[in-house]
Formats: sequence, C-alpha cells, structure tokens
Amino acid sequence: MVDPDYATRFGAVPKTFFVDEHGVVLDIRNWRQRLPELGKTRPVTTEIRAQWSDPDARLGAVELARLADANSRDQSDLDVATQLGARYSALGLYQEARVVLQRAVKHHDTKAIAQAGGAESWQLGQAYFQLSRAFEGDREGQVRHATTSFYLNPTIGFGKQIARIISPEKFDGRPKGDFDNRFREATLRRLKQERKEWLAN
Repeated sequence: MVDPDYATRFGAVPKTFFVDEHGVVLDIRNWRQRLPELGKTRPVTTEIRAQWSDPDARLGAVELARLADANSRDQSDLDVATQLGARYSALGLYQEARVVLQRAVKHHDTKAIAQAGGAESWQLGQAYFQLSRAFEGDREGQVRHATTSFYLNPTIGFGKQIARIISPEKFDGRPKGDFDNRFREATLRRLKQERKEWLAN
C-alpha cells in the first residue's frame, strides 16, 4: 500500500488485492471461485505503478505542505488530519501529530458515531489509532486512544494492532516474529466486552 501507516482497514498482511481499472480496491470474498466470472485480470505492472505517487514522497515537504494547508482550512476533516498526523509521527514530530489529531477528533461525537457504525466510524477509528501512535512515550495515552479506536472499528485485524500497542512485550522480539495468539484473543474478547458496555452506557 502507498501508505502502510494508514492502510489498516484491510486486516492481516500479506493479503491479495484486486483493483479495478479505476484504481478502486475491490472486496472480493471467495475470490478463487469468483475470479473466472470477473473476466481477464492482469498483474500490477511498472506502467500501472507509475500512475501512483512514490511512497517516499508522502514524507516530502510538498506533500506535508499540501496536507497542512488543507488541515488549516478544515480542522475537522478526519481524512486529512489522519494523513497529516501519520506523516508527522513517521517523522518523529509527535507533538505536531497530537495537536492536529486532537483538534480533529474533538469535532466528532465519538459514541454516537460508534453506535451508527459505517464509514465515519472507521474513519474516526483511524484518527484515534494515529493519535495513539502520536503518544509515543506515554503508555497511558497510547492505550487510551488505541482502545477508543477499537471501539470505533472492532475488526480482528485492527484488534491485533491494538493488542500490540496495549502490551508490546507480548509481540515484539519474539522468535521469528511470532506473536502471542492467546494474549491477542483474550485481549480481543476483553475489548469487545468493554466496547459493548461502553456503547450501552
């Protein structure tokens, strides 16, 4: 993905993606059985890749200036704030990322959006996830915002990332990059129960 920090909605990686001629990522379940009905497919080529921006350009001054300008015009725009916050964090500018993201999320009713679900809930969940990253060095802040992001986007792939933030020692530095599945599953069950109670109260 062009922006690995922002592309969390797809869950586990590696993953097979199908993209139509307009660049839209298709969600195709049981794709091995359905592929013949979709017609002729082709792999992503250098020519196709050239249509998209260089991943390294996302941290360049021009891209940062473009996003900062868009953010100054509409501080409540979650998509812009999330992209800008992710880039600031990638550059180690955590304070700047916190300011942008905290300003954006305060414009939105977190619980009402979580109850409604849908695209806005996913988008606000992404903003909170980036906010948790922006709290580098502050475990309490990281866990608080990561938990809120799961309440908004309670998917398994997302939950694995949240579990890693809550307790990195259970995942990082393990042999062959292995992670603690039992801890992850227990964390997911706990988060789902806490989310249910949070939505009810």
